[in-house]
Amino acid sequence: MTLAPAEYRRLTATQLRAAYRGRQLSPVETTEAALAVVATDNPRLNAVSHLDADGARAQARASEARWRSGSPAGPLDGVPTLVKDGLWMTGVPVYRGTAALARHAVVPDSDSPPVARLREDGAILLGKTTMCDLGMFGSGYSSQFGPTRNPHDPTRTSGGSSSGSSAAIASGMIPVAIGTDIVGSIRQPAGFCGLVGLKPSYGRVPTWPNSSPAAVAGPLARTVADAALLLDTLARPDVRDFACLAADPRPWTAGLGEPVEGLRIGYLPAIGFGPAPDPQVTKAVAAAVDRLRALGCTVTELAPPFAPGDERPGEDFYRMRPYSELSVLPEADRRAAPAIDGWAAPAGSYSGVDYHRLFLASQTLRARMLAVIDGFDFLALPTSPILPFPAELPGPEGMSTFAAWTNTFLFNLTEQPAISMPCGRSAEGWPIGLQLVGQRFDDRGVLNLAAAFERAA
Repeated sequence: MTLAPAEYRRLTATQLRAAYRGRQLSPVETTEAALAVVATDNPRLNAVSHLDADGARAQARASEARWRSGSPAGPLDGVPTLVKDGLWMTGVPVYRGTAALARHAVVPDSDSPPVARLREDGAILLGKTTMCDLGMFGSGYSSQFGPTRNPHDPTRTSGGSSSGSSAAIASGMIPVAIGTDIVGSIRQPAGFCGLVGLKPSYGRVPTWPNSSPAAVAGPLARTVADAALLLDTLARPDVRDFACLAADPRPWTAGLGEPVEGLRIGYLPAIGFGPAPDPQVTKAVAAAVDRLRALGCTVTELAPPFAPGDERPGEDFYRMRPYSELSVLPEADRRAAPAIDGWAAPAGSYSGVDYHRLFLASQTLRARMLAVIDGFDFLALPTSPILPFPAELPGPEGMSTFAAWTNTFLFNLTEQPAISMPCGRSAEGWPIGLQLVGQRFDDRGVLNLAAAFERAA
């Protein structure tokens, strides 16, 4: 049979897996439909930066043979996906979104651990997706590839830095993808694109190479079940990541229907710094919190735990990583990426003592944020206090580009699992995200609460 692109767009990874098992579909048919959707949508959205159609077709034929013999390689065998530019994929240049690296792109001879797990489990790797410059903008702004646009409104940003991956899922090019998250790069684009995006506990998903102890990889999907299915593939140890956690023997797809009555949730309408929450965001998230109450959760509204300006040491601390990478490049290459070079430039005046003080300040922010969840099982707050801004901008107009991260970056410092769930839309039709944050290492609890919210919503 032929799978129509319109039908393919609606299918989840879980449904594809069931269709393969029941012989209603084959990976070859699915891959052809996926390539057709990419051809239709990518000129409008700019989500895909590298396409390997021939390689994808070869992978699909091998997957079809495994399903016919009753021996699929893993839970994602035959499921089409795309790999974020920043993740190593054998033989494909890594630009990390920035024109500054156009002449210096690494061409890996191996796969990053998450990509290796996808390949081992038989996922169909169609190619790579765009991302913002060095992963440090809350938008799809890329000096190398141009802006990624939001499928819900192409004049708006898809969010960043997992911009192309989120846009590809939201448009129906693929059902699932790996995101990476150093300040909010899974959750913020998930919020802007109406997706499920899980930042796992630090170490849950092995990564390599890793330039920051705040960076993690995790699933992006349209449903919680698909996010858990992808985590089954990703959350397996890899010797290259010395910080990876021991594998949990239970499937992450198990236990998504457990009761949530009696769970204690601290509700944060605002974090206290950064952009003032948009009234439409506040209204949608408040309604989402009412759904949690209706599920039997005990919700306590909390005052903002921070004050304006408290985020500045965090922003200054995060400048150091891109500055250290850009500073070794010729000036002409840095000029090719003025937005990220300009944002990182203040770090050029830091001394070693300054950097250590900023590290200590980031640890103070970490301790203060961890204290907020004390006495609660989860926190609930907006994924982003603002709505999607114009696609051509690296950040919200008139603000630091870091302003987009105010509700997310602290949970990278605390290493807590946090998920973004779609919880409504603005009057313009732009998605709004609810962020649910768990205690450290309680990824399973976060997924279960998100699944309960998804059923109720």
